[in-house]
Amino acid sequence: MTRIISIILAIVLALIAVVVPLAWFVLLRPVPQPATNDPLRVFDHGSIGNESAQGIPYWIWRVLPTLFPEYLPGNQDGYGSIGVYWIAGEELPVGFSKKTLGVIPRVAPNCAFCHQGTYRLHADDPATFVPAGAGTRVNVQGFLRFLTAIGRDKDRFTADRVMTAITAIYDMPLGERLLYRYLLIPAVREGFAEQATRFAWMDARLDCSLAGRTADTPSRTSLRPDWGPGRIDPFNPAKYFNLKLPDDCTIGNSDIMPLWHLDRLTDPGREYSLHWDGLSTSLRETAISGAIGDGMDYQGYTGAKATLDTIMDFVRLQKPPPSPFSAERADDDPYHVDAAQLKKGKAVYADRCAACHDPTGARFRTVISATELGTDRHRIDMWTEAAKQRYTQYREGGYDWGFRAFHKTNGYNATGLSGLWLRGPYLHNGSVPTLRDLLSPPSERPKLFYRGYDLVDPANGGFVSQLGTVAERFGTLYDTSLPGNANEGHAYGTDLPANDKEALLAFLKTL
Repeated sequence: MTRIISIILAIVLALIAVVVPLAWFVLLRPVPQPATNDPLRVFDHGSIGNESAQGIPYWIWRVLPTLFPEYLPGNQDGYGSIGVYWIAGEELPVGFSKKTLGVIPRVAPNCAFCHQGTYRLHADDPATFVPAGAGTRVNVQGFLRFLTAIGRDKDRFTADRVMTAITAIYDMPLGERLLYRYLLIPAVREGFAEQATRFAWMDARLDCSLAGRTADTPSRTSLRPDWGPGRIDPFNPAKYFNLKLPDDCTIGNSDIMPLWHLDRLTDPGREYSLHWDGLSTSLRETAISGAIGDGMDYQGYTGAKATLDTIMDFVRLQKPPPSPFSAERADDDPYHVDAAQLKKGKAVYADRCAACHDPTGARFRTVISATELGTDRHRIDMWTEAAKQRYTQYREGGYDWGFRAFHKTNGYNATGLSGLWLRGPYLHNGSVPTLRDLLSPPSERPKLFYRGYDLVDPANGGFVSQLGTVAERFGTLYDTSLPGNANEGHAYGTDLPANDKEALLAFLKTL
């Protein structure tokens, strides 16, 4: 009997010795992406090491919109409905990487998923793509809800349905068919269902009178407002999943920032704040923690480090496209600005705005207190002292990421204004639709408008967003009365004489 047991054990160990390396080779062995010297391509499609956690086998990713169109935002246009730009002839939209693990190519989001933009100067123009731009049309939450809804629909997300859709467009080899049918499709279905649980907090009803809230926190029972196109709650997902902190009822909804002109953050004698609330002062830590939030682990980081380094170099040097607003345009051109107005507006800017927003200003990229700003403070309260401490001490698989630059602040960052004409709506939460509205007293700013439309508003600066315009058809309603959406504060310039306001507006359009 002992001999039989020994033989069985030897056979089992031999099988393990064969099966485990084979499984790693077929399913997990990372294959480098094709080499390129184009930093823009790396930014748009480079892997950030998150395929193990977030990667969807390519052919499943390919057919999901045709199988579940009703779960896409607006129920139309495939992946275009989540606002990502698809360059003609490219295999993937901007913001998705394709990397092979084992023998299976997988698709996962990367940095450009959020940080991309488009604009049109006239209604009939095709959209112009803007690399590393403010993602004014990107619907991150819409994409998450698309995947989680599929995860809940287990009766329809079956191997038979998925394989029928795949084989209708791809003559898949037998071995690959077996992998997809019996291993990958069930694994993806369970992964989507797990993701539905992971992000259930987005749609859970909040009772903020629960224990742990401070005495001055108002009690409310409500839903968190949707992020909507161009916005994201960037750190609550990491707080609740990576850092294992409990749901604290906070709302972190904020505009997706462009990644331009970060070479201006190089003065060794100054410390520059990053993120809307200045929660970090390190570009490296910002890039790495962002990748961790998107699913990168340490094993993925070993293969993605070179890509992340290239991405950081790219955003240090990337600039926005030049503004179309110019004194050199014909007087009847909607993008013409008067030369005398520009000169006067530049002087007003130097007097009233440059201290905070010009790279030479004393308060440039510093945190301005919430008391002074008076803007909605939900985004500040989302990033807690506990989150700062836990991220600083974050260890994944025993690896010390070496985070040293996280901060807890009580204000918002005085960011630069590069590409301001492409960054509407304005303020950290995107609550003010146009530059003209930003120069109006808060009581006169629009309470309702539409965001997510990429037609530039030549009269007001920003994008067309008003009620009763075509923005209603292509945008998403924004309600400033919802928690986290308030449009008060940042009253700088609102007290200027009308002529000075018009001059300042003309100058700001050209930035």
